[in-house]
Amino acid sequence: MQQYVSIDWSEPKTINGVVYPEDTLGRQKYAQYLSNYLASKGYDETKNGDERKHNYVLNLNSEWGSGKTYFLKRWSEDLKKHHPVVYVDAWQQDYSDDPLMAVIASMIHQLREQSGKAVQDVRFKAPRKLLGLLKAAAPAVAGGLTKRYLGIDPVKIMEASGEGDIGETIEDEEGNKIDMGSAASKMVSHLIDEHTAKFEAVESLKHSIEQWVEAAKANKTNSNKSYPAFVFIDELDRCRPSYAVEMLETIKHIFDIPGVVFVVATDTIQLQHAVKAIYGVGFNADVYLGRFFDARYSLKTMLYDQLLATHCNMDSLSFSTLSKRGIQVWPTSEREYENSNFAVIYRAFELSPRDAIQTTERLISVISGISEGKSINLYFLAILMCFSLKNRTFYEKLQNEALLVNESSYQNSFLSEIDYKLRWRGLLLNLKIEPTVYVSDFYSASSAHGVANQFVDGNYLVQIRDLFVTSHRSASDHVASKRHHDDAKSRLYKVLGLRKYNRDTWKQGTEENIKDWVHVIAYQLNHSSLVDLAYYQDLVELSTSLET
Repeated sequence: MQQYVSIDWSEPKTINGVVYPEDTLGRQKYAQYLSNYLASKGYDETKNGDERKHNYVLNLNSEWGSGKTYFLKRWSEDLKKHHPVVYVDAWQQDYSDDPLMAVIASMIHQLREQSGKAVQDVRFKAPRKLLGLLKAAAPAVAGGLTKRYLGIDPVKIMEASGEGDIGETIEDEEGNKIDMGSAASKMVSHLIDEHTAKFEAVESLKHSIEQWVEAAKANKTNSNKSYPAFVFIDELDRCRPSYAVEMLETIKHIFDIPGVVFVVATDTIQLQHAVKAIYGVGFNADVYLGRFFDARYSLKTMLYDQLLATHCNMDSLSFSTLSKRGIQVWPTSEREYENSNFAVIYRAFELSPRDAIQTTERLISVISGISEGKSINLYFLAILMCFSLKNRTFYEKLQNEALLVNESSYQNSFLSEIDYKLRWRGLLLNLKIEPTVYVSDFYSASSAHGVANQFVDGNYLVQIRDLFVTSHRSASDHVASKRHHDDAKSRLYKVLGLRKYNRDTWKQGTEENIKDWVHVIAYQLNHSSLVDLAYYQDLVELSTSLET
């Protein structure tokens, strides 16, 4: 009877020495759904005999960096309790000149282990059809060529074969026992290129895989396993384009093994690019790839903050970590908002998952080299890195310090061009703003006595656009940025002179004038620590050659 598969990823799991953490993205429900759906597609209990076993091919689509390998590793490991399972890392096989044999070798090796037979076990029985291929090819391969491929003389094997299958008694001319599974696979690897032998060889290998699936299912130590077998092919989109396309075109010959379900994981968009690299830009890659699969299932894209937490060491960018290193960071945020603030920046620039990970790794790389006593506006640096990555022309223009400082008219200005291009969409950063830390008293030209700063320290929402513009201005030309600083402080002084309210009202006043406070604090930090725009540009340029 078909088993219902229940999956729980609430705890970490170690697989082949690698620790896979608990599932924080709710992916286990997709694995559970697909397990039961594909099991029903690969084995129909309402039918009789061999009619129960069907083949099915699913394309699991998920873009790079979204956690495909984590998903497949944990899924395949859980399925081993219920079904024969094979996991093939296509990228690790990229060196192979024969993708079909690479996949078949992995399938036989893993199914052999699950059937309870060690890799060194010689009790594999070579099908008669393979021997027929050997005999048919004898004139071409009976000499030294064969020993180069097999390390044995096939003629003596043929003579000993009789009418049955070859069993454990076969020995080479030196008396060493022969693993016919390995020998046959090597021979077929040589013969597979021969047009007349190809079909029979593939059919024979498919039959052998069926037998190994049955053996794995029948193993007494795996008494709970049932049809269908699952074959996972991962990392296909990381392979060189020619190999990725060749693997698809060759393994399609074994997609129709009864009782076997294939799950081919790809970033389908990238795989389409690979197909077009082979067949031309105008080639309809989507229709072409669709012919290989019975269905396509797309995993939802990770949110940026989840993506970063999964793929990057975000602790190294934590404000508490940087503070311990003696680095002054502004603006800061509560720990719970640190990752989400980077996510807001990446959303503004519409970074792909790969670009978001790459930008974060670049941030980590340059921050690791900042010495004690330095000051850094981490979010401003991240924005500049995004400009450098997504719009190099804008980034080059931003190196002109006066561009966002001395514009007399917004219309037709570079800032208006940036606003039009990015459409910041009012995206907000959650920042810790501390007015009283940086300004204790206000003074005016008409008063000899200072007025105590009553604005309130706290967490405030700041538009990413405002943080960028004020940070750029405060790090730019000293004279112009000083003027902007004085203007902002004068506006805050006027507000201060008009208000005589309680703390809650002053907190509201801080929110209403948050843009001015961002500029005042950024200016005072930059100029007290001698940090200017060139400092940030150096950090960006240092990191641009790092590709992850």
